[in-house]
Amino acid sequence: MYNTLMRLFRKKLDLQRAQVRLLGVADLNTVSRLLRDAPRRYYGLSSGDLLALLEAHQGLGLELDHTLCAVVVAGWPFGTTCWLRALALADGVELERGVALLLEGLAPILHARGVQTVFYAGDEGSDSWLIPLLKHLGFTLETEVLVYEKRRLAAPALGAQHVQIRPATSVDLAEVLRLDQRCFEPQWVKDSLIIRDAIRQGPYFMLAEQHETLIGYAYATTHFNGRLVHLVRIAVAPELRGTGVGVRLLADLVDYAARLPAHVMTLNTQAYNLRAQHLYRWFGFRPTGEVQQVLRYTIGEKS
Repeated sequence: MYNTLMRLFRKKLDLQRAQVRLLGVADLNTVSRLLRDAPRRYYGLSSGDLLALLEAHQGLGLELDHTLCAVVVAGWPFGTTCWLRALALADGVELERGVALLLEGLAPILHARGVQTVFYAGDEGSDSWLIPLLKHLGFTLETEVLVYEKRRLAAPALGAQHVQIRPATSVDLAEVLRLDQRCFEPQWVKDSLIIRDAIRQGPYFMLAEQHETLIGYAYATTHFNGRLVHLVRIAVAPELRGTGVGVRLLADLVDYAARLPAHVMTLNTQAYNLRAQHLYRWFGFRPTGEVQQVLRYTIGEKS
């Protein structure tokens, strides 16, 4: 009851006096606290990304009386696209007005850097406060991301056995990045920092090679002391899809999970990627019913 009364009588901040400014490295501690403690917050960053993004001035804040009261951080641009990666509003910041000011300030900055489309992916449960608001502010539904899981850790086939599977190393980074860009639409391409850290630190990052040429890769993470294995990425050169390379990679991952031993495997895939879903279902993956919405916002010339 006390907390409820305090919220009723809490003074709203006067955003007409707020200054919009770029964020930098000096703001790291304040931004981190907001993203950790603010009552309204969204956090979609990988570990270690925040510092680098602030250093590159990929964030914007609302400052009132020399205090940051709301922040937004965009991810690394790729081509003409980037993702909304973090957002937080302190107590007293009016929700719609605060988010609108942040996005209005961020749009021309991104546009000047060549970005035309901003994407956002959010969970309908934890981000239920943000998804309707973004739609109201001009974001539209791009697709849905479906969650699949597999509990029987056996593979129906082993795939193309002439394909060599080996662990990735740091010297493979450039080649992996080139393949990634060939395999995915710009908004789904992984940036170099994510791939670099996945190769260096990830428990499972395997390459598929044919005649010493990279033709595919799979990257997975482990959770809960190895009881859960999550397939983050599987990629096959476009000209070799349907030749058993993806089956080879997926079978190797299932074998890895079984040897841990894991209890369950999970993955996410776009609703429109029917070909991939056919492969996953054949391998024994089943949809959990969990859904993420992917929204897009096109930055206009007047932004």
